[in-house]
Amino acid sequence: MIQPIEMKTELPMYIANKATSTTIQVWKMLYASYEGDIDTVQALYKKTPELIYAQYNYTPPIHFAVREGHYHLVEYLLQQGAYSPDYKTYPFLDSLFTVALDRGYDDIAFMLQQYTDSPTRHKYKGDNGEILYKRRPLDKHFEETVDNGYLDDAEKLLKVNPELVHDETFFWAEGILMMPAKDNNKAMVELLLSYSAKVPVLLKWAQAYYFKHLDMATYLMNKGMNPGVMSWHHVTLLHDMAQKGFIDKADLLIKHGADLNPVEEEYQSTPLGLAARWGHLPMVEYLLEQGADPHKAGADWATPLAWAKKKGHTEIENALLKYTSK
Repeated sequence: MIQPIEMKTELPMYIANKATSTTIQVWKMLYASYEGDIDTVQALYKKTPELIYAQYNYTPPIHFAVREGHYHLVEYLLQQGAYSPDYKTYPFLDSLFTVALDRGYDDIAFMLQQYTDSPTRHKYKGDNGEILYKRRPLDKHFEETVDNGYLDDAEKLLKVNPELVHDETFFWAEGILMMPAKDNNKAMVELLLSYSAKVPVLLKWAQAYYFKHLDMATYLMNKGMNPGVMSWHHVTLLHDMAQKGFIDKADLLIKHGADLNPVEEEYQSTPLGLAARWGHLPMVEYLLEQGADPHKAGADWATPLAWAKKKGHTEIENALLKYTSK
């Protein structure tokens, strides 16, 4: 779990029920939940009750308590009503019930199901976590100019204020290149790169913006974009492409030096593991051909073969068995 840049600086933040807190306090709550530190969670809740359901990047405290198997913390959070049964993890869109079962936390899954079956216990729902960034009028004008694709105006601003491109908190801390990349606006991207703009290495939404278009992704990689870009959960772009089955984009990353076998936190899996879990046989075969390790995972339940068996992907299971027997 990596602390993003926007969570290291104290900024106002809207949390549950439109209460106001700060990025620092929200991070403390999320990290305490990740660690299973129930004393800190209780202390934060006592001071600001809405922190019990505070989110960053659509992720509330109970996500980590369930994912890391902290039974008593999950129990406490449920007692406070700090779980919405409609909640789905981002970006994989799994329920916490599935997360618990995948990891063998049957007792936690049972608690979640009991809670789900008792609507009167539910106190929170929906998304929160809007960060109120500190922006000068110049910053706002520049961001809007880039977002709208006003190339000449952006160039005029940069000639006087070239340092603007270095603020990584633009566009929700995804970097100033995010929206031009998403819009496939190569001219704007070229302009920003000419002033030394860079794609941040830690991103929340890289797959949906920087890698939305293959031609733009190719251009950015050729211009030095790091092939190891990852999320705060250690999910790399190669994980994302494998999980989606996008072989062309996976190939682009690998050709630029992406690690074939990183292990992320959400599923304790390599890109091959995610491809196996989501049933992408061509991707599994491709990654194996590239030299992906069919044995590697962060836990026994998260190996590519374990996922294929658990999810009933027989063809993938057979393909993996050929490699694991070598």
